[in-house]
Amino acid sequence: MKIILIPAVIAAVILITAIISIRNKKAVEYYLRHSYGDRKRVKDDVLDRMEAIALLYEIEKKNYSSSELVDGVTWDDLDMKSVFVRADHTDSFAGEQCLYSSMHILSDNAPNAVSYGDTAEFFDKNEEKRQSVRKLLHNVGKPINGYYSVNIADDAGTGQLPYRQVYPILLISLVTLGVLGLILRSPFLLMLCLGNYLLNLVIHIFLRQSFETRLESLFSMGLAINAGFSISSIVPELSGEVSGSLKKLKKAAAIMNMLNMQKSMMSSDDLLSTIISYATGPLMLDMILYSKGLDEISDKKEDYLKVHRFVGDIDCSIAIASFRKSLDAYCVPEIVEGKKLEFRGVFHPMLSDPVANDITQERNMILTGSNASGKSTFIKSVAINLILAQTICTCTAESACVPRYGVITSMAVRDDLASGESYYIREIKYLKRMTECVKQGKLLFLAIDEILKGTNTKERIAASKAVLRYFNSENCILMAATHDIELAEAFEGIYDNCYFCEKLDEDDIIFDYRIHKGICRSSNAIKLLSVIGFPDEIVSSALSEL
Repeated sequence: MKIILIPAVIAAVILITAIISIRNKKAVEYYLRHSYGDRKRVKDDVLDRMEAIALLYEIEKKNYSSSELVDGVTWDDLDMKSVFVRADHTDSFAGEQCLYSSMHILSDNAPNAVSYGDTAEFFDKNEEKRQSVRKLLHNVGKPINGYYSVNIADDAGTGQLPYRQVYPILLISLVTLGVLGLILRSPFLLMLCLGNYLLNLVIHIFLRQSFETRLESLFSMGLAINAGFSISSIVPELSGEVSGSLKKLKKAAAIMNMLNMQKSMMSSDDLLSTIISYATGPLMLDMILYSKGLDEISDKKEDYLKVHRFVGDIDCSIAIASFRKSLDAYCVPEIVEGKKLEFRGVFHPMLSDPVANDITQERNMILTGSNASGKSTFIKSVAINLILAQTICTCTAESACVPRYGVITSMAVRDDLASGESYYIREIKYLKRMTECVKQGKLLFLAIDEILKGTNTKERIAASKAVLRYFNSENCILMAATHDIELAEAFEGIYDNCYFCEKLDEDDIIFDYRIHKGICRSSNAIKLLSVIGFPDEIVSSALSEL
């Protein structure tokens, strides 16, 4: 009876394991199919790892001038972090990093190894290939240490373990003493083996604590390289020149695979994994493999970054196709020569019920209009879509024809209490960086909201006129919002004048959020006091001062 029971238990364990594996596989397939184009994809944790996501960009941005990058001020002004999260339909850490970096680089020589527009369309039309690739990317996943793999590659020559030549000796001595002690039945040799084991165990525990992150990052590098091999076989037509780099990394991938095998044996918290950890840890195999892996990758940094980019760009292309599907409307922009930009039905990608506008601009523009009428949102809509057009080949508009612009803004200016800088000081520093960037030669789109509002009226008008005259002679297209009618009138015929306005009735203000040609000469500041419930005596007193 007992003899029959043992095979039955083993068979039951195998059956249960198989069932769990099948269920997990089906769950992944269900997720991959139904998450495509889903605007509600859960990504609450993205903001928690933004610093890690940005690591690839920190490496790649060194190859570009400031006018070719979406700098930190512009990124914050436009709340591009939220736009990135909205577009982030990636499945892997490589894809997430490539998307973030690509959305910052506005250059003809941007690093994406594939054409996002064409490749996104390819994956949208080829569901089975998309599913196969996404399974591989899902397996790579988004472990936090994976994001640091680009740093591991970047400083492989300086990231080695201390005294790494000693660890193979510790392994050889442990095995030799153990084998000889057993063969010769020598208590002395066995005691030396035990001492060697305890020494190795202490060293291993110390090293794991100090180098755990780097070890995990190396595991993830192996996953990315393996994914690169598999993806290139599924879509060889999109593999380009990455095959050479993959071949160079074949040995490194084999070492990392062995490292992953040992990691998988110790990955869970159960008793068996703990026993395996204490049994195999003193052999120092993971430390030896880690050192070998770094040696193998140390002179192949560019090859790894190319593979990382290949895997990430494929992931980005699928993510862009999914992002497009999740939008109420989008277009693939036409990148054109010259200075003229044209949007039909452009809207802000983060608004749930947006009002779309048309805009054709080939010279500088001043926007006037009353408070809350839509000036700032419109400027942001244009600036964001200029970035999206040049980075992910997607605009939230009916149609778009845009040149290759750098995009620089001065919009969400704030006091900086930490540095002691006032609003005005911060504002003029933001404008100064614009004057520096226009001298670099690249065509720029400049967006300024409420130009120089941080100072008194007389000096504001004088300084604003000087700034607007300066930019009118440079290689840029400027869109500036202001409440100062004098500015709009002073530059009439030199700048285009457009405005946003509202309809007033006794109890409310109704905004249509539509752009109109001309200058807005109405104001609603005092009316808004009344609408939101200020005491009548304050409203009456304000009106009497007009």
